[in-house]
Amino acid sequence: MDDSNNLRQRQRTGTRQQQQQQQQGFRGSGSRPNTTQRRPTTSWKQQFLLLLGSLVGLGAWYLTPLSDYVIEIMLLQVPIESDMELGRQAIQQSTTNQNNFPPTIHHPKWTPKLQSIGWDLIDSSNFPKTKQYQWDFGVVNDDKMVNAFALPGGVIRVTSGLLQQLGLTDGELAALIGHEMGHVLHRHSQARILQQQVLAYILKALVYQDDDPHQESFGEAIGELMVKSADWLGQQSFSRSNEYQADAASWDLLVQSSKYNPQALQSLLNKLWEYHGKQGGKTSWESTHPGTLDRIGALDTKWETLPYQEKQKLTRNTLQ
Repeated sequence: MDDSNNLRQRQRTGTRQQQQQQQQGFRGSGSRPNTTQRRPTTSWKQQFLLLLGSLVGLGAWYLTPLSDYVIEIMLLQVPIESDMELGRQAIQQSTTNQNNFPPTIHHPKWTPKLQSIGWDLIDSSNFPKTKQYQWDFGVVNDDKMVNAFALPGGVIRVTSGLLQQLGLTDGELAALIGHEMGHVLHRHSQARILQQQVLAYILKALVYQDDDPHQESFGEAIGELMVKSADWLGQQSFSRSNEYQADAASWDLLVQSSKYNPQALQSLLNKLWEYHGKQGGKTSWESTHPGTLDRIGALDTKWETLPYQEKQKLTRNTLQ
């Protein structure tokens, strides 16, 4: 009898304990269990560090050469064939949209001269990959514009206005062509395109697909995406650093030719700056090739620091 009473007592005690546990699980919610979890919150210190990191990243991108390094690495992956396709597309589009780029003409005097001088520089060039490009030197029909253009792949155009109004010597023409070749060899146009939306180009290239069965590499995808920006090339201007780099390439091409005096580059820029002044400080050349006066000073300094024997060698039997 005692054993059966004890068993019933234990059962009642267990039932009361279960009811208490259920009541604790349903506290304040009627028939629903309290399953609400507190979301993790970000402290003001974490928010501040996140903001600070973002500002440092943006500063490093825009205020240091970091973006230039990233773009240079990207361009190393892009085949030269993409450059040539980009240049061809720009020329084709110029025939339908002449506001961006004047039409190419055959000038009986200037076209053969530009081609002859251009191939002089190509044949003697020590720049890597110079001979892999499809160089195309020509005149564009715009008597009012004083300017020259370089398109990816080796397309170089000089306006009829520049040729008629500046009266350039062969040496100065060689300096002009060498400068534009420098833009091509250093792929400045492509770099300017990528700088507009570098992150967008990277993301698009990673998932890029087209209609052909060939699986493009990352560099090939970047090249094909840039072709879609060909129309913009006729409107672009180069940076001052691009101009200094193109000047250095022109100088080296003139020296390597053993035919043209590198001082012709200073002479060319002086004529352009003089013309710029006569036009009230507003010319197409200065808008697309900035920093002319500063570049003249840099070239003068470069010449003055050369050893006397080197100067004699460069001025002997060369055209200026």
